[in-house]
Amino acid sequence: MRIPPVLSYVLRRVAISIVVLIGISAVAFSMAYLLPSDPVTSRYPDISNEQRAEMRRQMGLDQPLIVQYARYMESVFRGEFGRSLGTGNSVGEDLARRIPATLELAVYGILLGTALAIPLGMFAAIRRGRPTDHVLRLVNIAIQSVPAFWLGVVLIFVVFYQLRWAPTPVGRLSPLYSPPPFFTGFYTLDGLLSGKFDVALAAGRQLILPVLVLGLGVVSPLARITRAAMGESLGEDYVTFGRALGLRERQVVLGDAFRGALIPIVTTFGFVVGNVLAGAAIVETVFSWPGIGRYAVTAITTSDMAPVSTCILLVASGVALTNLLVDLSYALIDPRIRHGYGK
Repeated sequence: MRIPPVLSYVLRRVAISIVVLIGISAVAFSMAYLLPSDPVTSRYPDISNEQRAEMRRQMGLDQPLIVQYARYMESVFRGEFGRSLGTGNSVGEDLARRIPATLELAVYGILLGTALAIPLGMFAAIRRGRPTDHVLRLVNIAIQSVPAFWLGVVLIFVVFYQLRWAPTPVGRLSPLYSPPPFFTGFYTLDGLLSGKFDVALAAGRQLILPVLVLGLGVVSPLARITRAAMGESLGEDYVTFGRALGLRERQVVLGDAFRGALIPIVTTFGFVVGNVLAGAAIVETVFSWPGIGRYAVTAITTSDMAPVSTCILLVASGVALTNLLVDLSYALIDPRIRHGYGK
């Protein structure tokens, strides 16, 4: 029986993603366990060699790397991901408290960046070669040139310390408020759903600065690709034909031209989502945000290997899932892929 082209496309992309994740898990585990620092020595520098050897035996660090990897993967499939030496909990328990914090920060940052980037890129494409376009390109270059950690520190100094327009940039919620009941893990949404509007407002204020830093990181690449793709699409024959038929300029730009530019825009969107997930560690460290990025940084400084491996695997899984969704969206955007003409 012949498999439909679109199903074959989906199965092929899913299989590729699974193979990539398996490879990443092996690389992440090996990187963490081949670090020159020793977790036992890092935590207990004054113990004797005999005590160090016994602790390594109890932790299973004296076993061959392949045995340690098999044991780690077993814990991954159980949802435990090994045990953290720093907290004493399973890594799965620690991540369950931290993943919602990272997701809330990342989702709002991506939404803000996308809401700014695509209209700016479209406007620059429409005004291509004019003074407005040149100004937007200079602004875009300036945003791209600013490191996230530097921008975060500057915003803290100016907006919080000098102007007092933002609350203390530490954590997800002011100590004056208790976390809302759990519904989604997003304090802003959970506060609204539980009727605690003051908590939702307080959580939203804590998000302003870190979300702004993450969002600006999304703007530059997405706006640049949107401008280039829309500029090329506006010059296509079907756009010229639509204008010749008397269609409104808004309909031509937002309909035919934007639809023709979607493939590179969606591809770049997948790329910037990966950048946000990978770069969240810097923003979380600057703003003391209790997410997986800060958890990974703390684990690295203490040679806590199970959290390091798991955080790398988790971020890589998020990137792989995003890329898979981007690949699948191609079949919705481009009919040639649905009918078997694309790979």
